Amino acid sequence: MKYFFDYAQMLFLSLVTLIIFSSCEDVVDVALDTGQSTIVIDAEILWQSGTDGSKQTILISKMTDYYNQQVPKVTGAEVFVENQYGQRFEFKDIGQGVYQCTNFNPELDVEYTLTVAVGDQLYTATEVMEPVSEILQVVQTVEQGFSGEDEIEVQFKFQDPADQSNYYLSDFETNILFYPEYELTDDDLYNGNVIKIGFSDEDLKIGDTVKITHRGISEQFYNYMNLILETTSGNPFATPPGNIRGNILNENEPGAYALGYFRLSQSDVATHIIE
Repeated sequence: MKYFFDYAQMLFLSLVTLIIFSSCEDVVDVALDTGQSTIVIDAEILWQSGTDGSKQTILISKMTDYYNQQVPKVTGAEVFVENQYGQRFEFKDIGQGVYQCTNFNPELDVEYTLTVAVGDQLYTATEVMEPVSEILQVVQTVEQGFSGEDEIEVQFKFQDPADQSNYYLSDFETNILFYPEYELTDDDLYNGNVIKIGFSDEDLKIGDTVKITHRGISEQFYNYMNLILETTSGNPFATPPGNIRGNILNENEPGAYALGYFRLSQSDVATHIIE
């Protein structure tokens, strides 16, 4: 009788264990509310030093629900940028939410206005093309990382202009990262001096390539990106915990904004191969 009880008890415990483990493997879909599909406008006009800057691209999509693996692309929109002198640059729809201009004319310190018409909704934003200080030198050093192990650091230097406030956004792109590492810099403490910006990673090794893109940006975009990087732990491609307001206004609804930011930057680019 005791043997039967022990066997029955063991069978019961085995069934309970099986149910528990089976429950752990079940996928639970939580019913989430589907809100209004917000327009997302990724409009970076980037003029690399040494080029004419005539080819520019704007991406337009929509936010989607949590479980949707495909980002809805917006096609059929009317997109153009106009400078303060009345010159208009058309961005043609080439499919998959990509709008391209091949005759853009970038001018430093000139104001530009973006206009996007999607259906009966009109979006606008205005910014100034910001200059950048050229990269003077790229150096490689070895520094001690947080783990106590030596790490390779790539550092670039540039001369900040004196007697004016400047803001910079730089990114380091390399094969060991899923997305570029971004660095925001202002000259509040370094006005008129040589500024150094560095990137290090314990996985960097000889032969790896690091591409540096250094941009001049406006104070408003600096503040916007600072919020983005703070709330996403440095990953601008992650989903922020809340919608951070950009500068793209919905003209049909006072106080409403599209997601994204219209910005214009001169940039300088350097490539370094780890030695």
